[in-house]
Amino acid sequence: MNPTPPNARRAGFTLVELLLAIALGVGVAGILAALVHGLLSAGDGQSARLQGPVAARAAVRALSREIACAFAPPVKDLAPMQLSTSTEPGKPEVRLAFYAPVPAEPAFAHGYDIAQVAYEVRPAGEGRRELVRIAAPCSGPLTNAPATHLLLTGRFTLAIEAITNNAARTDWPPPKTEKPALPTSMRLSLSWPGEEPIQTEVLLQAATGIRSPVARTNAEPEAK
Repeated sequence: MNPTPPNARRAGFTLVELLLAIALGVGVAGILAALVHGLLSAGDGQSARLQGPVAARAAVRALSREIACAFAPPVKDLAPMQLSTSTEPGKPEVRLAFYAPVPAEPAFAHGYDIAQVAYEVRPAGEGRRELVRIAAPCSGPLTNAPATHLLLTGRFTLAIEAITNNAARTDWPPPKTEKPALPTSMRLSLSWPGEEPIQTEVLLQAATGIRSPVARTNAEPEAK
């Protein structure tokens, strides 16, 4: 039998190596915990931005600004705006679709594209709803790739009405319309539990001409 050499190292870890391994594991666990906490905080922040009265007001402002830019594209028999409501399962409770200019892709100075923009209120279960915006470019490589964005979620109710000749409708265009056109304005009312309803009426600039109340000429002003 050969004797064990005096300088041969025993199998296993020394106490120093074991302590270093434990310290390294604790450090890695701390880093992972910080990453998970950051992801959860970001998710909570995103959820908070999509819920509550502040998010509701932001959603109404965004919808109002885009409705004001709606116009009728030069296509025969094409309805420039469509508004519908439904209680059927699987369908949006409210859907508003119209054509509007959107920033061009790729972006360049003063460039824009035309897109069909749709806002839909969808049931999300347990009395909750989602307000989503869907933009489908009318030309270019993204024509068949609409982009969907979630704007609001929670126990809200959104009512949209088309106003023409002082009459309000929850559907547009009216039945048996030969030449679909834009309504004069749109009325929005978003209700949130425990909060005052957010109500606004948006004038469609392409449907109603706005004249200046001041007559202007090129004549020089008279000296006083």
